This record gives sequence, C-alpha cells and structure tokens, in this order.
Amino acid sequence: MVGQSGYVRRPWGFKYLLTRLRAKLSRTAELAYLSAQDIDAIARELNLSTPDFRKMALSAGSPELLSKRLALAGFSENALAARYGDVLRDLQRVCGLCQTRIRCAADLERYKPVNPLKGCPNEHTLRALAREIGGTPQHFGD
Repeated sequence: MVGQSGYVRRPWGFKYLLTRLRAKLSRTAELAYLSAQDIDAIARELNLSTPDFRKMALSAGSPELLSKRLALAGFSENALAARYGDVLRDLQRVCGLCQTRIRCAADLERYKPVNPLKGCPNEHTLRALAREIGGTPQHFGD
C-alpha cells in the first residue's frame, strides 16, 4: 500500500517488530536456564545437532508457519502425526532450519492459492507424501 508521502506500507510495523523482539528475548532467556548437558540431551532426543537445536529454539514462527502451509496444501497435521510421524518430524526440522521464514510468512499472509508449496524447502517431501497417500493435496497448482 502506498501512502500520500510515497512510502510503502509493510504488513508489519513497529508493534510487530516489538512483539518479535520480546519473543526472541523470552526464548533466549529460557535457553539460558538450561545447562549445556540438558541442551545436548534435548537435541539428541529430537535427533538434531546441538547447533541446529539452538537455532530452532531461538527462531520464531516455524511451527505456526508449517501448520498453515500444511493446511493450505490440504494436509491434516494430526493425520500426518498419526500415520507418518517420522516424516512430520523431518518436515518440522526442515521448516525450523529454513532460511526463508520471512518470505514464507509473507506468502502465507497473502495466501497463494495457486501453489501453497512453491519455494518451500519441504515441497518435494510433501508432493512425494501426497503421491504415497494416493492423492494430491488440494490447491496444488503447477
């Protein structure tokens, strides 16, 4: 949206940035309470390296973004968890380590109905999963 002054308005503003900063500080504080051994144990439990676990723990929005993307693609997260738990955990890991989280959030905000997986690092896994299940997720476009 362009205002009278010619400045382009973003879907986020100061309030959004402040909320993100507070959430980041909260996650950082929570990690600070854990010992190095606890962090290593949690990472092993999740089948992640310790640096990957730290990165995922400090990053915002991944679970919500994946849930939205799965829903848009026509997948039930609960059904995936029940039948393909290992695949869902891998999807979560890839999403948690994704470098394009900001673009992903913007895409989901705009709701791209033509192809909700385009540009997602999980696209190939979800397409393969859809073929295995015997259908195609709704809204898929090529």
